[in-house]
Amino acid sequence: MKTLLILRHGKAEGHSPQGDKGRALTGRGGRDAAAIGQQILDGFGRPDLIVASDAARARQTAQIVATVVGCPVGIETRGAIYEADVDALLGVIRELPNSAGCVLLVGHNPGLEQLAGVLDAEAGAPPSLPTAGLIPLQFETDTWEDVRPGTGRRRDLLTPKHHTKEKGT
Repeated sequence: MKTLLILRHGKAEGHSPQGDKGRALTGRGGRDAAAIGQQILDGFGRPDLIVASDAARARQTAQIVATVVGCPVGIETRGAIYEADVDALLGVIRELPNSAGCVLLVGHNPGLEQLAGVLDAEAGAPPSLPTAGLIPLQFETDTWEDVRPGTGRRRDLLTPKHHTKEKGT
């Protein structure tokens, strides 16, 4: 079994002298990242791997979550996640090491919302993913290469403020 934790970065500044990729988290964004990190730890334990966009706000979110969950591994940053569409994100997922059973993927909308909608076996409208929102998906496979549209099981949406049950388990 594989678990993919899809996390949108925390709330970020409106602009940055370094451009969009340089936008940093706001104070609220940092607090929300810490809160969702605690929910990840409580609900899923420590991820085996954290992969994040190379944008500052995604890297900062990933670092805060890694600190909260006590993740001993470094964070992999991938430029392909920034402004990625579903196909690009699927490519990133299929390249994940099979030794990682639980992976936290930190990135951006609209790609993450669309990815969650495509992977969900009970396809419907893509879930609305707020900043620092988390969508966990489980796959009945031993390899990330086998992750395909419609093969995931999504049970809930987690936000920093509350846990919202979207699907029955």
